Amino acid sequence: AGSWYLPGTDAVVVLNLQKSNYGPRYYINFGLWFLGVGPANDPKVTHCHLQTRVERLVDDSCRPSFERLLDLEIEIPDAQRHEQLLHALEGQLRPFVQVGQTLAGLATPDGRALLERSLLDGDGQRFLVSSGFTL
Repeated sequence: AGSWYLPGTDAVVVLNLQKSNYGPRYYINFGLWFLGVGPANDPKVTHCHLQTRVERLVDDSCRPSFERLLDLEIEIPDAQRHEQLLHALEGQLRPFVQVGQTLAGLATPDGRALLERSLLDGDGQRFLVSSGFTL
């Protein structure tokens, strides 16, 4: 269904590729399902306790080029698009994937940045507060 799951110690990271309804543009959604709230059975990113778009996680200086790579109306050779997208995801997304897998990771500066740039539902808020986080 266009989703990928990476189970961690305290959370499952969910990445989802979403096509725009208005053209050949794509978005990458990022979610965390906190295992302390309940077991994860391949949750949809829209059901995750923490949700954001990867574009919100990318550095401001990199965001325009990242968004161009996800817009198929912009002609970029496939091999170049593939290479640049992998490079951007490796450099910009990997740190958030890594910190999102554990509560200790969420307490780091990258983890705090992830929390600040995301939507956190009520269950997620209550879980993090009960785990010692100040939101």
